[in-house]
Amino acid sequence: MTENPTKMATVFARFKQWQETYFPDRQLFLRSQGRVRFLTIHSYTQMGISAGLIVAFFWGIVTSYAYLTRDNVIEGKNQTISTMSTQYKTLSGDFSALEAEVERRAVLLEERQRFLETILQEEIGQADTPDDTLSSTPGSLAKPAENQQQALPEQQSSLLDQLFSEGEANAAIPSNAERRSHLLERLRELGNRQRALASHLLTKKASELAFIDSTLKDTAVSTDDLLRKRSVAQTAVGGPYVPDRTFDGVFDERDGYQFAALQEHDERLKMVTNVLESYPVGKPVEKYYISDGFGSRIDPFTKVRSKHYALDMAGWPGSAIKATAPGTIIYSGWYGPYGNMVEIDHGNGFRTRYGHMRKLSVKKNEQVELGQKLGEMGKTGRATGTHLHYEVWFNDKVRDPMPFIKAASNVLKIQGRHEKNYE
Repeated sequence: MTENPTKMATVFARFKQWQETYFPDRQLFLRSQGRVRFLTIHSYTQMGISAGLIVAFFWGIVTSYAYLTRDNVIEGKNQTISTMSTQYKTLSGDFSALEAEVERRAVLLEERQRFLETILQEEIGQADTPDDTLSSTPGSLAKPAENQQQALPEQQSSLLDQLFSEGEANAAIPSNAERRSHLLERLRELGNRQRALASHLLTKKASELAFIDSTLKDTAVSTDDLLRKRSVAQTAVGGPYVPDRTFDGVFDERDGYQFAALQEHDERLKMVTNVLESYPVGKPVEKYYISDGFGSRIDPFTKVRSKHYALDMAGWPGSAIKATAPGTIIYSGWYGPYGNMVEIDHGNGFRTRYGHMRKLSVKKNEQVELGQKLGEMGKTGRATGTHLHYEVWFNDKVRDPMPFIKAASNVLKIQGRHEKNYE
């Protein structure tokens, strides 16, 4: 109990000693008009003034330092703002580039979409034909319309309108970057579905072309022969230049291969089918038997081996002789050993001749249809009996008619016609 007062007394004594040493009471002598006055400045007043001066000194140091460093702070803030502005512009540019990329790919996919829809609509149109024989054609030349309809992609409206106005679906995606990445991923999925469909259609078109080649194999007429003859025939062409579609890469350089190949196969198939409209598919006479074939034979008059470039089809006198394909009559009349003969130009390199008829029903330059009557069977000219001398020509070369007659059924299916209508 006695130590604390003693310590306090010691501290107070030291304080008084310090106070008397540094801040003793001071007196100022003021003399005015012969009078002397004393102004006493007490110790505590001096201590207060000194404390104020010390505070003012340190305040001055702090404010001076802040003033001197203000420019550096402002410069740092300006640099930070500049960096943020650059980052924002870069990010905005990235957004714009990503959006432009999404739009570019969407436009290319829309072009592919329209192309696939065109192909599929043509397939559906073929399937809508009432000809039941089409469904049995090798290579699936025709499929039920409802199956083809299921293959149509769901996207019928603009992809850009769909993808950029999804509303609720995209509202759940927090940022523009993620939203555009989501749209890009959806485009990629759509591209994959389109390529799968294009691959399926490409396989189907290739199968149809292979079926045509197989059908024509025995006739010694290939699809290349048909297309070459078509290109030669189409010399009078013209019109404005309109560039065809190209299938540029959407996600990689090669992802347009199936579409370009599909377009090539589709165009080739259309051209071949168009040329086959001139193919002799009908039977020139309804009831007949083969009395002499194509090739080497013993001549019935000279009894010497000779060449016979036709098919002799014997039947009843007066049997109707019919055109085996539509075309133009280029000859109708007497033609030496052929007797009364009709020759038809069917176009695309195909011609047919009908000889030994007793009566003719058509004239030169007349247009005839498939199955139209040309005349009546007879034995005029160099003939030993009633029959039809039937020749088939392609590319200015006479061909064996029998393979053409055998292939006619499949050619009719390719043409989308019903066989029994032309028997």
